[in-house]
Amino acid sequence: MSNLISSVDVANTLNKWYLHIKKREVSQAVELRDEIQEMLGEMEENQDVLLYFNILDYRFKVLMEDLVGQPTITESERVKTDDMLRFYFYLFKGMYESAKNNYSEALVLFRVAERQLDKVHDEIEKAEFHYKIGTLYYFNKVTLLSHHHLQTAKDIYKGHEGYSIQTINCNMLLALNLIDDGRLDKAERMLLDCVDRLIEKNDKRLLALAYYDLGFLKIQDDHHIEAIEYFNKAISADDLKQSAPVSYLQCAYEFARSSYKSNQLDQAISWVAEGKSFSKEQQNTNFILKFNILEKCYTTPRESYEDIKKGLCLLEERKAYVDIEALAPDVASIYKKLNLYEESNYFLELALKSCTLIGKEVI
Repeated sequence: MSNLISSVDVANTLNKWYLHIKKREVSQAVELRDEIQEMLGEMEENQDVLLYFNILDYRFKVLMEDLVGQPTITESERVKTDDMLRFYFYLFKGMYESAKNNYSEALVLFRVAERQLDKVHDEIEKAEFHYKIGTLYYFNKVTLLSHHHLQTAKDIYKGHEGYSIQTINCNMLLALNLIDDGRLDKAERMLLDCVDRLIEKNDKRLLALAYYDLGFLKIQDDHHIEAIEYFNKAISADDLKQSAPVSYLQCAYEFARSSYKSNQLDQAISWVAEGKSFSKEQQNTNFILKFNILEKCYTTPRESYEDIKKGLCLLEERKAYVDIEALAPDVASIYKKLNLYEESNYFLELALKSCTLIGKEVI
């Protein structure tokens, strides 16, 4: 399974193919089509990407017919196809940026795709779009817009048979928005209900993510022992390292963080080592920085002040304001306990600055 090509990478290649077709660059388009067909045979399952390929392949054949003077498509069909292609082009370009943790850039592209949404006639495709953009708004902490899009997606799914898993998925994200709003009791009830339903449906990947979400909820009240119990359940429920590598990194990071906070140092060191190794393997720069900062501030804070400061500045350059808002107060607290008040205040000010910047670039 680990040898499968990411559907996001295939979609990014499809976008390059689309640009060649638009520019009528035939030789490049023909060459890239052969490469894409090989990639599709090795791609992880993703019906949206396959649909995008089929629409693009249709448009490619239209281009070839035009060049030989034998068009078989009406103008209205051509316009309809081009509208769908514009939607998928910006949708998948946004998904590619999202996969690289460039959430602000991803949302800009999703908003361009949203302007084409009225050209999409399949209700489930619309629901998928609302779910994706609602998820991105969550990661940018734009709670109201996230809730709106996730609720829209959920309402569409509920109106169609066979989409109960997607409905549960929406509920999980809606619960995370409630956590951000401080409505922890309601969020916990929703997540526990999701756990019951996922056990019944034997969906191990989503069950693992629901357990992680419950652990994340417990962190908000500094209940780190309970959080670790849920993180253990998440790791045991499914092989997240294979099925959801970014979620696995997030679980490893919070596992290490809660372990440090509950003075379980051996466990913390083990998860930091695992997180650093896997984030490098995944080439996930944000997590590489976060694990390094976490390790230094809990093991060698006095000696590592400049390194920690540099790491947070690099996160700031990457516009990872949500990460800084969560991490900088922890760092500040450690320096305060060491009576290093000037250093502590620096990190508190950085956290406050990040708090004011969250979501501003996407609203």
